[in-house]
Amino acid sequence: KTLLGTKSLRWSEINRVSGRGYAIKLHNFDGDVTVAPATQLPGYDEVVNWIGMKRPDLFSPLEYAEMKKGWAGTIIFSLAGLLLLAGLVLFVLTQAGDVLIPLLVFVVFGLIAVVSVFTTPQSVTIQGDTIVIDYLFNQKTFSAKEISSIDLRYTQTRNGRNYFVAVTLLNRKAIHLSGFTLSLPVICLVLRNWHKKSTSVSQAFQRN
Repeated sequence: KTLLGTKSLRWSEINRVSGRGYAIKLHNFDGDVTVAPATQLPGYDEVVNWIGMKRPDLFSPLEYAEMKKGWAGTIIFSLAGLLLLAGLVLFVLTQAGDVLIPLLVFVVFGLIAVVSVFTTPQSVTIQGDTIVIDYLFNQKTFSAKEISSIDLRYTQTRNGRNYFVAVTLLNRKAIHLSGFTLSLPVICLVLRNWHKKSTSVSQAFQRN
């Protein structure tokens, strides 16, 4: 429901999903009706969970075997960090003491931006019962049995909610996925499907 009216789709009428950022959009078979829950809606993460439970077939690990982060954000953050570091060098060379504090503030933010680029996942690839998480200069591989849960979570800020996908390991360490070109709700539901199927196969194999 919106101020302009109401849209509805039966679960059986949904043919595909799309979306970018935090959003998820449901499309019917003819493509003339779409439903997109508002990302700031209270309980939005629960709505995403319901979509995944009602129509898990829309989130096939085979269809979304590789999920990448957009390079635009990485390039912007890297350039910002390099420019701010260059500003620090200029300060040292000019020894302009009256601009020390404001310049250092910008440099700190630049360093944080650069560090975040190097320490956040850039892509996730599903390979059988394992996922490969690529960083700029590093790569980590986790099997489904090393993961305890996969959830869509958020942090609350003055500007609203910032969503991310939390891949929580058995040791309780969580890997945060954000900034991908594919919708975060779709990533969450695809990885959750993969985890459920992979752990079910593993448990069945062990019983046999």
